[in-house]
Amino acid sequence: ALEVPTRSRNRQPMEDSDSKAGAPSPSGGSSADWATRFKRLHPKEYYRKFVEKGIRPDGRRLLDVRQTALSVGAIPSADGSSIAKIGNTTVACGIKLEVGQPSVHTPNEGRLEVEVKIAALSSPQHMKKIVDKSWKMDKPTRALAVAVETAIRNTGMLNLEELCIAEGDSVWALHMDIVCLDYSGNLLDAAILSAAGALKSLKLPATRILDDGEVVMTDGTPTPLTIQRYPLPLTFGIFDKKTIFADPTAEEEEFFEGSITIAFSNDGQLCLVQKSGGSPLSETEVDACISNAEAYSKKLNSSLSLFGTKS
Repeated sequence: ALEVPTRSRNRQPMEDSDSKAGAPSPSGGSSADWATRFKRLHPKEYYRKFVEKGIRPDGRRLLDVRQTALSVGAIPSADGSSIAKIGNTTVACGIKLEVGQPSVHTPNEGRLEVEVKIAALSSPQHMKKIVDKSWKMDKPTRALAVAVETAIRNTGMLNLEELCIAEGDSVWALHMDIVCLDYSGNLLDAAILSAAGALKSLKLPATRILDDGEVVMTDGTPTPLTIQRYPLPLTFGIFDKKTIFADPTAEEEEFFEGSITIAFSNDGQLCLVQKSGGSPLSETEVDACISNAEAYSKKLNSSLSLFGTKS
């Protein structure tokens, strides 16, 4: 059986004093080489050995979250933008404003349209799937877009009535494009944070309505959105149908049986619970995830300081 030593968080996975010295394994070669071969041949069992010690190959405990950062207003060409990072996962969000017509059912409300894209070069896994034609862009990205929009709407972050220019005639339509630039797992959390940051930076141009009803932009002072609440998500992965991990990496996602994403607003209101995958969770397990997500949301909210810095 593969022995996984308990290690401090600033050491490399599977590294101990013997491996540094290049000590041979029973099968020949250094123990580090043997561990690499074992991981390649039996990736799930390799991971299971770490779980038995309560750690993960990257050094985190099961419920630890990678460093998170959010840069607001990072794309000058967009009307609103931000870049979110969770570990190495990097997601950019840009918002473009367009004058449009409201729905007949909500004549005084603007529109929000969300689209998520995953760049082919965002990870070797995605590049391989695209080359093999086993990656269908529409299905997973559509589900992500729906989840992002749900988190924003349920939080009450965006007041669609603020987007009304002339009731029944003209409203602002927000086209939100979210692009994953570097995929290292937990894309949904990064997408939600990037969307929230982009809305935070958005300002509506001053407008004037001509006699013929045309809406034109003026040199007046742009108006920021009135934002008081925003979502703070945390995704958990399910391993071996019983072990829960927070903030899964791309490697971990490959052999997870499912996931659950929970988001709280900055004022402590539960605004999203989304379960993906077929592995069921007991009520006790769901409650534990909600409790951990609530505690993490408070830490994240304090660290970001209204989308200011790192966590």
